[in-house]
Amino acid sequence: MRDERGFTLVEMLVALSIFAVIAAMGVGLLRSSVDTQDAVQQRLKGMSGINRLRAVMANDLAQAVQRSTRGQAGEAVPAFIGSSTGFAFVHAGAAALDGSPRPGVERVGYALTGGEWRRATQPMLDGTALSDGDRLIGDVTGAAVRYRDDRGNWAESWTSDPGDRLPRAVEVRLTRSGRAPLTMLFLTGPTPPPPPAPPGAPPA
Repeated sequence: MRDERGFTLVEMLVALSIFAVIAAMGVGLLRSSVDTQDAVQQRLKGMSGINRLRAVMANDLAQAVQRSTRGQAGEAVPAFIGSSTGFAFVHAGAAALDGSPRPGVERVGYALTGGEWRRATQPMLDGTALSDGDRLIGDVTGAAVRYRDDRGNWAESWTSDPGDRLPRAVEVRLTRSGRAPLTMLFLTGPTPPPPPAPPGAPPA
C-alpha cells in the first residue's frame, strides 16, 4: 500500500517561514534599489543646476564690457559695481531671441535674495532699474563675493571708477543648507589694449 501522507503542519509552517523571509529580503532589495535610484536622480538634478549656474555666470562675466550707464534719476552708474553679497555689470552678446531690435549689450546683476541666488536683467541700459531676476539656485543661506584687481589683490567690493576698469576675476562662495559650500571662480572680459599710436607720434 502506497504512503499517501502529505506535509505535516510543522513542515508547512517551516516552508511558509522560509518563503516569508525570502519575500522580505526581496522587498528590501527592491526598496533599496528604488531609494538608490531616487538619490542618484536627485544628485544628477542638483549637478545639472550647478552646471547651469556656472555656465550662465561664466558666459556673462567673460563678456563684461567697459560701458557705464545712467540710473533712473540720470545719475552715473559704473560699468561694474560689486559688494560682498552681489554685483552688477554690463556685458555684450545680449541678442534678442525673438528677433526684435535691441542693443547688443545688457546690464545684469547677481545677488542673494530670499534664500535664492538670482540673476536680474535691465530692460534698457539707461534710465531703468534691474528686474527682480530669475532663480538660479535655492537653499542659499549666505553669499560671499570677492574681486581681484590687476595686481592680484582681492577685495570685497568693487567700483569701475575711474576709467570703467573691470576686475580681473570674481570669486563667488555660496553657503547652502545641508550641503558643502559652493565656491566658483570666474574670469572677466579682457581689457582691450590701447589703440596704436599714429605714425610719427612720440611714445606715450
